[in-house]
Amino acid sequence: MGVKSRKCAVICAMAAVVGLYAAAAYRVEQIRNQPYSAASCSLAHCVPHTATLSALK
Repeated sequence: MGVKSRKCAVICAMAAVVGLYAAAAYRVEQIRNQPYSAASCSLAHCVPHTATLSALK
């Protein structure tokens, strides 16, 4: 493995780590900004996520 390909591999690995971190941080922000009623389904009007269309009728 030459110097050029090793540098490229290191840059690609660092870009992948930064991308994963950014995706996780974005997802955490989306969850944090979600209204409380949507974040927790303990209210009576919440529909289970596994419900089918026939169960909703």
